[in-house]
Amino acid sequence: MAKKLIELNTDKEERAFLVVVWKKQDGRLSGEEEELKALAVSAGCSICGGIYLGVERVSPALFIGRGQAEEVAKTAREKKGEVIIFNIDLSPVQQANLEEVMGIKTIDRTQLILDIFAKRAKSSEGKLQVELAQLEYLLPRLKGKGIMLSRLGGGIGTRGPGEKKLEIDRRRISERIRRLKKDIKEISRHREVLRQRRQKTNIKVVSLIGYTNAGKTTLFNLLSFSLQKAEAALFTTLDPLSRKVRIEGQEIILTDTVGFIKNLPPKLREAFAATLEELKFSHLLLHIVDASGEDPEGNIEAVEKIIDILGLEGKKRILVFNKIDRLIPSRRNRLEIKFPAAVFISARTQEGIEKLKKKMGSLLCSSLVRLKVQIDASSQKLNLLSQYATIIKVENDGFSRLAVEIEIEEERLGWLRQEGFEVFSH
Repeated sequence: MAKKLIELNTDKEERAFLVVVWKKQDGRLSGEEEELKALAVSAGCSICGGIYLGVERVSPALFIGRGQAEEVAKTAREKKGEVIIFNIDLSPVQQANLEEVMGIKTIDRTQLILDIFAKRAKSSEGKLQVELAQLEYLLPRLKGKGIMLSRLGGGIGTRGPGEKKLEIDRRRISERIRRLKKDIKEISRHREVLRQRRQKTNIKVVSLIGYTNAGKTTLFNLLSFSLQKAEAALFTTLDPLSRKVRIEGQEIILTDTVGFIKNLPPKLREAFAATLEELKFSHLLLHIVDASGEDPEGNIEAVEKIIDILGLEGKKRILVFNKIDRLIPSRRNRLEIKFPAAVFISARTQEGIEKLKKKMGSLLCSSLVRLKVQIDASSQKLNLLSQYATIIKVENDGFSRLAVEIEIEEERLGWLRQEGFEVFSH
């Protein structure tokens, strides 16, 4: 049975009715409704209401039951909703059928995030990446006239570089996707050239990562004396920002990156691969957490999962709890007990910043050596190696051996040999 979720009105353009769905056997996830509301507001619409829906089993045709769909439509019309937004990803068939049953524009979580990305993208690279993700999302949804082709009037879900191409056919969209991938590959090659120049100067790179709206840009501004836009909205930073800064006497490159989110859609991750690839070459990651958020531990887990997916689990990192000026003492004490190695700061009041800088300086001053090791392709040693070294490149000799280029602290060279790695200089 559905129940009312939200009653909130803002002076925005499009009235959105939110639908938070969960599988009954899994139970409801913490913070789902708040995250969906924040995403919708970031996309530029007002929230006119919403409902929770539990489903016994997923319907291939609608995801939810037909009776539930009719109830959503009835309530959304009563609230004068112009767009219905689901917190889940819908298949092309489910999305088309839901729109037909409900008679109101319906979008899913991925399309909502794409819309925000289209709104935030400023650089040519960011626009290319967003357009690629939009077109790959659109392609399987073009059938006959295409449900999305009939909605060219604009609004949430139709914004951005991909909008002007919605009227073209599948073949031309496929050609455009191939072109975008080629252009993004060129960007990746350009990044590689810049990276090689940077490596010759031995300047270390520190990247800020974390859940979206954790305060990364505010901290970036503080550490780099910059004036980048920072606001309480999701995905404020989409294009990476880099500045040379001095930390504890060392010159480093500090990079602010796009915020992560739970269940980051794979197509978005693929589209932004060229950008996220930069994280692999960072010497240190600052994992920023909003300590005052509703579910900081859940957000940490979500980011750690993406770190694993990106192959960054062996990278040095500091867990940084931000916004501690908003915490009551008991909550801060609980977090300090659970995460004793973390640094607690407020980028707004600057509390804890000096402690963070000292820890950064300590981790960055370790002497790094770049070399190659050979391992058996069938062994588990690559995973072991990633826990203590930064993996730069892995090459297969075509037989059963892997040549792995790594960066590792000089004091760990003895450990390499002790573990049986075959070491030779680069």
